[in-house]
This record gives sequence, structure tokens and C-alpha cells, in this order.
Amino acid sequence: MKKITVFTPTYNRVYILGKAYESLVNQTNKNFIWLIIDDGSTDNTEEIVKKWQKENKIEINYIKQENQGKHIAHNTAVINCNTEFLLILDSDDFLSENAIQILDEEVEKIKNNEKVSGIIGNRWIPKNNKVIGTEMPKGIEYASGLELYQKLGFKGDTLRLYKTKILKEVLFPKIEGEKFIYENVVFDVIDSKYKMMINRDKLYYGEYLEDGYTSNAKKVKENNPIGYACSLNSGIKYSITIR
Repeated sequence: MKKITVFTPTYNRVYILGKAYESLVNQTNKNFIWLIIDDGSTDNTEEIVKKWQKENKIEINYIKQENQGKHIAHNTAVINCNTEFLLILDSDDFLSENAIQILDEEVEKIKNNEKVSGIIGNRWIPKNNKVIGTEMPKGIEYASGLELYQKLGFKGDTLRLYKTKILKEVLFPKIEGEKFIYENVVFDVIDSKYKMMINRDKLYYGEYLEDGYTSNAKKVKENNPIGYACSLNSGIKYSITIR
């Protein structure tokens, strides 16, 4: 029985999505489901994904929805996820060949631990094999995302794998007229209740693209003021430091 769903939200990213596909096809352990949530793409994403499904190299579930934003695609994935764990893999990122093998073994260590929500690790840059930000702090096996960023000096992006039942407890709000909310609105709530197991393997690779949210942060904030306010309010509410 498959334990892990790899969730990829995508919107007009067919030009780069194949990289994620190849990395999943090349996994040493194919005990997973790839769940693609297409957020209303107008390119030929649907055509390409159906072609991959016919190849039958890995199990692919494809859901296309009206364009509503990445956070609503996340909600759709969580609602439709039928495995015990969900790994978030952005459309412009990819996994090392042994990623699923390692994670499939690691989840066995946490699945019965009610104090742990999932696994967190570094995101690595493929060109130089260095981390985006700082490496996970040494000597610590478990920490919440709040502890990592606010107390332990961690910076950068992360691999995140969660227990699906915990994700189902906290969905993103839908804000009329807006299509973006920062992930901390959900992650902060989970981090306030649970810790995550730290992984230091090189499993998750990616880098920022010109059409990504990170490269267009100012515009994203201006176009989604309520969502941005939700992010700021969450940061205040769940802060574990005076600052």
C-alpha cells in the first residue's frame, strides 16, 4: 500500500514540469502517487500530463480546477489525498533519485508519534549542490518550523512532508478577488501544535524562476493585500519570541 502522495500545484508550467516528472520516474522506490493540481493552466499542461499517464511509469492523479491560486490548489490536494502522508513538490523543483526511498523509511519513525506532524529538510540548489539559506541545525532531531526560524537561526526554503490527517485539519481561507496567501498561514498553525523530524539528506532540489512568487514578491503583496495581512497576523499570533 502506498504511503506517500507527492503533490505538485501548477499553472502554465508545462515548460518546466517535465523535470519533476523525470525525477519521479527515476525514483528507486515508486511506492507513491503523484497528484498534480492544475490551477487553470491555459498552456498544454493537460495534454502532456495525459500523455504521461498513458506511459504508466508512475501512478499519476490529475485534477484541473478553475484558476484560484496555489493555496486553493493546496486545499484541493489535501481534500483529495488518500495516502497517510503528503509531500509538497513545487512545479519547478525535483527530487533526488533516492528521495522517496528515504522518506518511505523515515515516515515509519513518526507515523505513530502524535507529537510530530511530518518531516522537514533543506531545499538544495542543483547547480552547486548547496542549500538555499542555511543548513538544518546540528544536534537536533525534532523541531517545529517556528522554532527553526525564530530560535535556531534557520533561513531558507524547505522540503515539507506532512501527515495528511493533520493537513486536513487546517485549510487555507478563500478570499474573494485574491489568488495568493503565504504558506505560513497554515504552517504556523500546525507548527504551534507539533514538531517535525529533521532530515539532512539531499532530497529536494530547486531554484527561483523569473515567473515564480519569490521573484515577484512585491507585486504579489500588492495584488493580495488581505492574504498578505493574514500572513502578517499569523506571524504575530503564533510567534514564540518577543520580537
